[in-house]
Amino acid sequence: MDTPQGVWRHALEPLQSIQAGENLLNLDTWPSWNSSAQRVLSSTTGLLLEGQRFDLHRIERQRLIEELWLVKIIRTGKNPDFREIEFEWLGQQREGKTVGTALNSLRMSITVLCEEEGGVEIAAWWNIPWWARLFRGRVNAQAKSFATQWLNDLVTKGVSPYGESQPFSFTILEGEDSKTVGDDDV
Repeated sequence: MDTPQGVWRHALEPLQSIQAGENLLNLDTWPSWNSSAQRVLSSTTGLLLEGQRFDLHRIERQRLIEELWLVKIIRTGKNPDFREIEFEWLGQQREGKTVGTALNSLRMSITVLCEEEGGVEIAAWWNIPWWARLFRGRVNAQAKSFATQWLNDLVTKGVSPYGESQPFSFTILEGEDSKTVGDDDV
């Protein structure tokens, strides 16, 4: 693998690292710790799988922003105890229209070492098309902001345990009686 354009690290206690690793691998917990993921859209829930695509949704300035990601590689180990996931950025959309095209590609590898003197490391590789060379500083800042935001979120909010997501339900009012309808009733 070639040399990354950026590497960011943060030390954590072993128990915090274990929890951060579990939260990173479980897509259901992402809205609880990742500030880009107010909502997550994916064909599967729970543990991430290699080849899985997911979209992180958030509202900015009353507009829907979607970050599109693909899980490339997942590695885990016991000696040393680690979790590593490599993500590929598939683009960004604002209200369904592609934005951020000055960033040709972005690949992030997140490694969580769950031992003494461990923590989280994010390495990032990105590519800029020839026509965007004039904006290199701004494009580099965008790529770095993805990595640093994920790192900050993971080491602050991602070190807490989160319960399982609850199925969607709503109440239908019928006269004086009310009925709760959930996924099982639909």
